[in-house]
Amino acid sequence: MRICLRPITEKDGEHIVKWRNSEKVLKHCMTKTPITLESHMQYYRDRVLTGKNIQFIVERIEEESGLAAYPIATVYLKDVDNENKRCELCIFTSNDVEWDLEGQSIAIKMLLEKAFNEYGLHKVYSYVYSKYPEELELLKKTGFIVEATLKQEALDTDGLFEDIIRLYIMK
Repeated sequence: MRICLRPITEKDGEHIVKWRNSEKVLKHCMTKTPITLESHMQYYRDRVLTGKNIQFIVERIEEESGLAAYPIATVYLKDVDNENKRCELCIFTSNDVEWDLEGQSIAIKMLLEKAFNEYGLHKVYSYVYSKYPEELELLKKTGFIVEATLKQEALDTDGLFEDIIRLYIMK
């Protein structure tokens, strides 16, 4: 599978809203409130355009032509702290059949490459609900190390407090 990462634009709002509001994504997010196109545009202005979050669209590359064919997901660096050279890595799951573990792993590695070599960060961390071991394994396979388990840290979609695992990777 070949993919590329390109910075999000205002035009990507419809994809972001669709992906973020899907049940598959919401159950993995600590913030469960659905977003609207308007709230996404506010986020885009307040977080992306200011550099606090650096967000990319993952595009599938058409094998024969080598051109970006269509968007399949989004990945981003959240709360970029340039003073301490750290940030959080986030990915949206997607209903696209091409957004499988291989594609996710490739996208994470590409995003880490950007974090460390393009943006000069030292540490990247991520959070995973402990009840999703496949996500934990995905991050471990891309080099992340478990840093801590945060007990009853966040509510799940059923209103129950769940443990969150924090992972990190350093340059």
